[in-house]
Amino acid sequence: MTTEPRAAPPVAPAPPRWAVKPVRQLTAGELAEALGYLERHRPDDDVLGRALAGELARRTAAAEFARRAADRVPPPCAPDAGGRPRA
Repeated sequence: MTTEPRAAPPVAPAPPRWAVKPVRQLTAGELAEALGYLERHRPDDDVLGRALAGELARRTAAAEFARRAADRVPPPCAPDAGGRPRA
């Protein structure tokens, strides 16, 4: 029988912050990071990959739509085409 102390089990690294959040609560940066991680470590996980990619695509499209809509709408105080102030 040995009286030497046993080595401590290896400490697993803490999971990334995005790993414990629901997909809808991830930021765009976290979604991209999660997709990169998934591609490197679990490329066969199609369900999670599709969920992450779909959410990132939805947000990207929504942001682009909002940007284009903001560019199209003139400020309320700008004159109309006839030079008259808008009501």
